Amino acid sequence: MKLRRFVRAFAMTVAAAAPAVAQPMTHGTQPGTLHAPLESADRCTECHAGLMTPSGDPYLPADLWPPSMHANAVRDPLFLATLSVAEQQAPGTGVLCLRCHAPVAFTGGRAADGYGRRLDATLGDRDGVHCDTCHRSTVDAADGNAPYLSNAQLTYSDGVDGGIPTRFGPREDPFTSPRHPSQGSAWIEDSRLCGQCHNVDHPTQHRLNADGSDTGLPFPLQSTFAEWVQSDFARRSEPRTCQNCHMPDVEGPNMATTRIPNAPLREGIPRHDFFGGNEWAMAMMRNADPGAMDTAYDTARAGVQASLRSAATLAITQVPTTGAAGATVQLVVRVTNTTGHKLPTGFEDARLMWLQVQVGSTVVSGAYADAEFVRDAQARVYEFQPGHIVNGQAVPSDFVVQHSVVLSDTRIPPLGMRADARTAPVGRDYAGGADGTLRNYDDATFRITLPATAGAVPVTVRLMYRATTKHYVDAIAAADTADTRGRDIQRIFAATQQAAPYPMATATAMINVSAADASGGGVSCAVRTPSTSTRAPLGLVGAALAAWALRRRRRSQGSKD
Repeated sequence: MKLRRFVRAFAMTVAAAAPAVAQPMTHGTQPGTLHAPLESADRCTECHAGLMTPSGDPYLPADLWPPSMHANAVRDPLFLATLSVAEQQAPGTGVLCLRCHAPVAFTGGRAADGYGRRLDATLGDRDGVHCDTCHRSTVDAADGNAPYLSNAQLTYSDGVDGGIPTRFGPREDPFTSPRHPSQGSAWIEDSRLCGQCHNVDHPTQHRLNADGSDTGLPFPLQSTFAEWVQSDFARRSEPRTCQNCHMPDVEGPNMATTRIPNAPLREGIPRHDFFGGNEWAMAMMRNADPGAMDTAYDTARAGVQASLRSAATLAITQVPTTGAAGATVQLVVRVTNTTGHKLPTGFEDARLMWLQVQVGSTVVSGAYADAEFVRDAQARVYEFQPGHIVNGQAVPSDFVVQHSVVLSDTRIPPLGMRADARTAPVGRDYAGGADGTLRNYDDATFRITLPATAGAVPVTVRLMYRATTKHYVDAIAAADTADTRGRDIQRIFAATQQAAPYPMATATAMINVSAADASGGGVSCAVRTPSTSTRAPLGLVGAALAAWALRRRRRSQGSKD
């Protein structure tokens, strides 16, 4: 389609770093200024729900969107508890959160309390990031500096003098709707639309260095869009956009995008389930609202798990094929990020990824016990750790409004990332990518002890992912004295396997363990790597046996002569 080709070209020209300093909150549509308020998502179900693919699966936007985290952006119990603590600790900051999580309420002037207690469900305030959020989003043509990335500074189409606002879509020839004017727009397929909310700067707090000195830059609460902008995904001749990955086309023949009679059949209908990485959230929402959409949440959770499995590859690149019983050997593992942003990304306070190494039935690194990841001496962790300054020292911070220092950022960069001060790794070196970019993979080395008994032993490595942690939930629950949201999320957390980690990828290898000799040593072992033969060299004992066999063969040949 011509529009899609234009979008790719347009995205390539605008793929520049996101602004380093937070823009004023006065940009974008302000509370109480719309003549035609953002409407409830229920209105959209009248036309954009209820059709099935030939295989019997729902595919229209209003059918796929309800269990998504977009739909649950302001119903999410973990968000609500975090919101309460943020507003309690720094009054007024909750409005920034609600501007993205509850745009209907924000533009309607019902988010000013910062806690979201005035939200009116009958007006669509609890619809989260809903249809109008994106399909009425536009770029103010009269403002040469628009769009304003970060902190949900969205501008919405409006209806003046009783007019109905235009809804924008990806088609150059939109079907005429009896409900609203329709218009094709490149903006709806532009990653900068996603960057409105998936880049978040602290509204008041600057980022400080570990010594407390001010960088002059806002603290980055979320940088998913900036990470994409700096990656190979954004610089390609045909950029791989946020929508390409998170809204892939529905599989199947050309189908209608609306139930309106005589609607044309369309190719390339984008899915609206927005699968990402918040795997536990589906169980959380299912528990928070039991019976309402159990099957839909289960289906969505399976989709998110599939998304996680496609986000990385895992390989054992160095492993001994043989080893003596009780010997300590070296294992090297490579994790490769296949996404267009850091891995993991999203709500950086709680996302956690690590490597778990198991020899036989024994976990030797990266264990999970008592609902927490065990940080052993060899642990390989991928995370963003925020902190703040206390008595002149940088220490960990559990609360979003307090963040001012990046203690570490060991998350794996995307392919071809050219990081800036906002996104540069902290605490791990990812240099060495092509043309001066960062590597999109990490090589982790482990020392493992083989079993004391002979025999073949499997070595299993898992890439574990956790959407939130017990530490974070407990910290939020303890800090929330404004309402019951902290206790609510603690109860839901306990009832949903405490956000148990999900194995994104698994790699295995076998080591043949031989009995130790009388001196306590064993047969030396060969190392197997992808670039060498998997056949093991002879080793010392093997070499001696080969030499003995060669001498015997020569003596035998001499006697025959």
